[in-house]
Amino acid sequence: MSSALGFIETKGLLAAIEGADAMLKAADVSLLEKHLVGGGLVTITVAGEVSAVEASVDAAVAAISLISADALFSHHVIARHYDELDRIITTCAPASGQDEAEAVVKAAPDLEDMSEQVEKCEPIVQPEPEAGSGEEPAKDVETAPAAKPATPAAAITPAYRISEFKKMKISKIRQIARNLDGIPLTHEEIKKATKKNLIEVIINITRQIEE
Repeated sequence: MSSALGFIETKGLLAAIEGADAMLKAADVSLLEKHLVGGGLVTITVAGEVSAVEASVDAAVAAISLISADALFSHHVIARHYDELDRIITTCAPASGQDEAEAVVKAAPDLEDMSEQVEKCEPIVQPEPEAGSGEEPAKDVETAPAAKPATPAAAITPAYRISEFKKMKISKIRQIARNLDGIPLTHEEIKKATKKNLIEVIINITRQIEE
């Protein structure tokens, strides 16, 4: 997990790109996001160790000043940020090295109990004729074949791609993880896990189920 966040806010996209390039070249940091604030302002966010983030922000300030003296609007470093910041900004670098076209996961929020609600078919019992009525007992009627069992809810739940996970809030991903059968994490571990780790665990569980 990253221990610091670094921000630069520039006037115009060109200065933002130059600053981001300088940040990534200067230190071992991860580029989290580019945000268009409005009014021509662009915010670049990086994450990493405190010293690395501070060095990257300083490098960005120096690089942007070469473009224009007033191109940099503001810059800041948050050391050891609180985990709840992920509710308003992306605080984890996106997962890499996985093919988004193949990686899909199952989200099972509301369909888990559907299979339990399937009614069981009861056999139809033919009434026996009364004694002395003279009626012949009815011949056995061929019983209709039993209906195929309903498809389990987990197999028909919607799927998400990694690109969709990146746009989700971590609270939604935690909800998906809690409802996923076979996940090797407790509720407390899910609560403390980072967005990146949860996505990787969900993808691994999904691949095991598909195999």
